[in-house]
Amino acid sequence: MAKHLDIIVGSDHRGKELKYKISDWLCPLDENKLDIAVFWDCGTHSDKKTDYPDVVKKFAYYFDIYNQGILFCGSGYGVMISANKYPNIRAVVCRTVKEAEISRQHNDANVLCIGSDFTNFATAKKIVKKFLTTNFLGGRHKRRVKKINKILNNKEDICQDTAE
Repeated sequence: MAKHLDIIVGSDHRGKELKYKISDWLCPLDENKLDIAVFWDCGTHSDKKTDYPDVVKKFAYYFDIYNQGILFCGSGYGVMISANKYPNIRAVVCRTVKEAEISRQHNDANVLCIGSDFTNFATAKKIVKKFLTTNFLGGRHKRRVKKINKILNNKEDICQDTAE
């Protein structure tokens, strides 16, 4: 686990209720369960329908000052697809604790996406805790993550031989 967690969260209108529950669970007034130093909810805070790409754009703009993030929408996939368009974000949808663990260990995922239509609060708590407390393994996985990070920065490399 990171020494201090700096976390940003966001959601569209469909993920807002689960986001609030997870936020209250992560940052209760009486204790700090996971050594969270900074926590910010970038929205939405309205019951009005909200397009998830708009929330993700704001989330991504501020993401560089946080070391992990959590996004919520109905399926989790909309926010994941949108988030992965931005540099330095490796977003994954996780529906199980094992997926959260592997995504951190092997892919150094830094944004957890949760589908509120498919994930209840009890399961979401377990997934979030595993995601935030699992370390990246490095080793052979580090080389692969470096290649992932190069994709957005070096589009001309995409067509070159990948057998290196």
